Amino acid sequence: MRIKTFYTKTMAEALREIKTHLGPEALLLSTKEVPRRGGVWGKSSGFEVVAASDHTEDIDVFTPSEEIRLGHEDAHPVEPPHPDVPTTETAVGIYTPAALAKKAPRAIAKKAKTRKKKSPSRVAIPAEILPDKDNPFKGRIPLGLYQDLVGCGVDDSLARELLVNALDSLSGGQRRSRPALLRSLGHAALELVALPSNQSGMPVKKVVAFVGPTGVGKTTSIAKLAARLALQKKKKVILMTLDGYRIGAVEQLRSYAGLMGIPFRFVDDVSELPLAIEENSQRDYILIDTAGRGPRDLEAMHGLAVFLKKSDFIERHLVLSATTKSSDMRTIMDQFEICRPDHLLFTKLDETSTAGPILNELVRTQKSFSYYTDGQRVPDDLHAVPRERLIDIVLNRNAYSYKD
Repeated sequence: MRIKTFYTKTMAEALREIKTHLGPEALLLSTKEVPRRGGVWGKSSGFEVVAASDHTEDIDVFTPSEEIRLGHEDAHPVEPPHPDVPTTETAVGIYTPAALAKKAPRAIAKKAKTRKKKSPSRVAIPAEILPDKDNPFKGRIPLGLYQDLVGCGVDDSLARELLVNALDSLSGGQRRSRPALLRSLGHAALELVALPSNQSGMPVKKVVAFVGPTGVGKTTSIAKLAARLALQKKKKVILMTLDGYRIGAVEQLRSYAGLMGIPFRFVDDVSELPLAIEENSQRDYILIDTAGRGPRDLEAMHGLAVFLKKSDFIERHLVLSATTKSSDMRTIMDQFEICRPDHLLFTKLDETSTAGPILNELVRTQKSFSYYTDGQRVPDDLHAVPRERLIDIVLNRNAYSYKD
């Protein structure tokens, strides 16, 4: 909130000044008649009027109220001087731009001194609010958000594009509001990514296959989805696995199926998969787990990749860990393109503070962001992606409190 104190001869003049400096929507906080002290204005020497404008990020650091906040113990209303007394500052000059500009160095120096006492490691004017010659953004809020995006792992060029698009849709006042800019940033991000095919969190197709590298949480994720569909949505589900490669993988998924009371089937070879799917066609959903493979071991997935390419009736989710660094994530996604995944599922968002690579790949690949996981609980820690919270997830802003 921006607060200003005005000293005028009449209330009508005060209202005009408030409208000029704070806008027609300004709020009148208080008015006080200044007692006469031998002046020539009649019963009083004028009026002290305090008004405010609801711009949370636009605080006038040179108003008298801010001087008090900065530790100016002697800050007090200045009485307009007698017209015949020579002076370098008139009553009107107290709040004119020219007079305020003269006070700026003193106010900033005082603020710097106060901050230095509290935290010697901080400087008076933080470096992040100073525009860089290569940075198109000016102002503390846009620059701060730009740094947040880049710090979270969002590519520099993408961060710039998002902020340019976000700023273009805002007025001058809104650009100084972080909440308003964040909302606009979220809309700008949604313009660049593929929208989920079904925002209810339910798979669109009845046959769903999970592929991905080892150790990313495919088996746990498919168990979470099965629990959601069978226990929460009351759907008829069967779990299948092709993962006879990893020791204990079959027993792990079989145990999950037993706990949930749903059928389980191990398919020894991908050639047997069409028959297994046909025999369970009466089921609402058939969830298929596959063996995890490293990017250098994808030849072993050739048979599965060929089958998935020919099977448009299968919804294919590529499972990736959010803790994977950006360059590795891009390599993995390019390698697993042989399976033609149309959805991305990101695990372990609770284990990273740099989720920017997620946005990078959503924009680059134009694949739908289907689910994310943020813990080991089944099914509580699997979430459908809320479109309006995409930027919150990327910036790690309480992303895990938005349960579906």
